[in-house]
Amino acid sequence: MQSLREQTDQSTKLLELLESTSCSFCDDGLLVRDRYKGHEAVVCSSCWTPGAQVWNSQ
Repeated sequence: MQSLREQTDQSTKLLELLESTSCSFCDDGLLVRDRYKGHEAVVCSSCWTPGAQVWNSQ
């Protein structure tokens, strides 16, 4: 079983990998790091649709 620290590191890497990629919901935007509904995420810079968000256990 993974530790919370390992899960957090993997979540951060996922968001980093997705950052600056094209939005799959619109033609204009790129994914940027932000928060979405209180969670760490990458959201489109144009339409603000989340590309991915991460829920961390606390």
